[in-house]
This record gives sequence, C-alpha cells and structure tokens, in this order.
Amino acid sequence: MAKFEPIVTERLVLRPLEARDRARLVKLANNWKVAKNLSTMPYPYTEAAADDWLGKQAELWAGGKTVTLAITEDGEMIGGIGVGVRDHSEWEMGYWLGEPYWNRGYVSEAARALRDYAFEGLKLDKIVAGHYPDNHASGAILTKLGFRYTKETLRPSLALGCKVKCLDMELPRARWLELQATSRAPNLLRVPA
Repeated sequence: MAKFEPIVTERLVLRPLEARDRARLVKLANNWKVAKNLSTMPYPYTEAAADDWLGKQAELWAGGKTVTLAITEDGEMIGGIGVGVRDHSEWEMGYWLGEPYWNRGYVSEAARALRDYAFEGLKLDKIVAGHYPDNHASGAILTKLGFRYTKETLRPSLALGCKVKCLDMELPRARWLELQATSRAPNLLRVPA
C-alpha cells in the first residue's frame, strides 16, 4: 500500500492513529453505549486495550489489508473508522464515534469519504458492513451510503461476551459507480421564472 495521505472532508480529517490519540481513545471508547454496538471493542476500554490497539497499527498497515483511521475534528480524535479484510476475503467497513459527537453527521461524512477512498484508492470491487439490529443509526448511515442488506449472521461481541445477531450489508463497485454518476449528474429540474 502506498503512503497514505490523510482524507480531508468539510469538517474532518481521517488520518492514521498515533500515540498522541491514547488518552482520547480511552476516554471516548470506554463507554458502554459505544462498545455494545461493536464486535471487536472490549468494555471496559482500558489503557492497556488502547496500548494494544495502538501497538498493532504499524503491523496492520504493513500487511496492506487494513486501513485504520482516527476521525479527527480540529486535530482532536473524536472516533475511529476503517476498512480491512476480516475473517473472509471481503473488505469490511467499521466505525465508531465518541458519544459527545453523536447526531452531528460526523459518521456519515467520514464513512462517505472512506467509502470513496476504498473504491478509488484501493480499487475494491465490494465493501461489506454490518450492524446489530438495535443500532438503527448505523443502519441508516450505511443505507444512505448505498449499502443494501444481504443476510443475518451471528458475530462475537467482546463487550457483550457472546455472539450477537448482525445484519450484514454490502456495496458493490457497480452500485457505487451508479451513485457517483447520479450525484454528479446535472440537475435537469427547471424552476419556473
């Protein structure tokens, strides 16, 4: 994978995680409302968990099969997002946001930017994602980005300590290209004078 250039959106910068993110990571991730919606985030989220995650970043990036990023606003980490190969050959998108930053459109903004990077920069043919049935906000975000439901599966949840039903979704490149063409098409509606 070539050197990664941070992804800049209207309000956010998506950049690789750094050691300086440790305190914010612990503060924002150590929240039951965040952890219960994620498959691989432990709860409580300790300094040791942050050290372990931050310590894995160089190896994950070097493998060329994972892009893990901090979602930052004004230089401060407010969440995380990534796309990578999981237990199968498909690339999966995941994200989380610290509770103080919910309901501001940050995840939609970050996920749209990462989705486009995955198709344009990584040249992926498809991205998969999923959410737990009670996480309606995540389902709405993924649907708005063009993902469609494919099946129900069971996924382990570190925070819950058991397997949980997950609603799997996917976005093939062909659908993404259609969405891109539609969003760039000129507006043919005419407003009467």
